[in-house]
This record gives sequence, structure tokens and C-alpha cells, in this order.
Amino acid sequence: MTITSRDILRFRKRPDGPRITLSTATFEGRLHVTDPDALRASLLDGIGPAKGYGQGLLTLAPLRTEATRG
Repeated sequence: MTITSRDILRFRKRPDGPRITLSTATFEGRLHVTDPDALRASLLDGIGPAKGYGQGLLTLAPLRTEATRG
């Protein structure tokens, strides 16, 4: 697994509200599924505490091979 990007987002929901800080990361790698039900739940519901801010969403894509890169 490789982290392909990282960022820190800082914002306020309201001008007078507390500052919110989120750390983001994008990962690429191979996935070996040992619990299909847990994977399904994570794909449908997201992961982590920042889902309300659009974070924690998972996307899966087929593995790229030499034939599909060309």
C-alpha cells in the first residue's frame, strides 16, 4: 500500500465557530478481502469520524496491469 497524497484541511462551519482540522490521505494498493460483510459496510457507510465532512469514503477499482495501462 502506498500513500499517494496527504493534506490537512482547516475550516470553520460558521464564522464564529471552532476551527475544524482534518487530515486526509489517499491510498493505493492491493486489497485482500477476508470479511466481505465488513467491506460492504465500509463501502456503503464510509469509515472514520469525519464522514459528515465528506471524508472516509472508499472507492475500489480493478488492479491496473500492463495490458490495461497501454
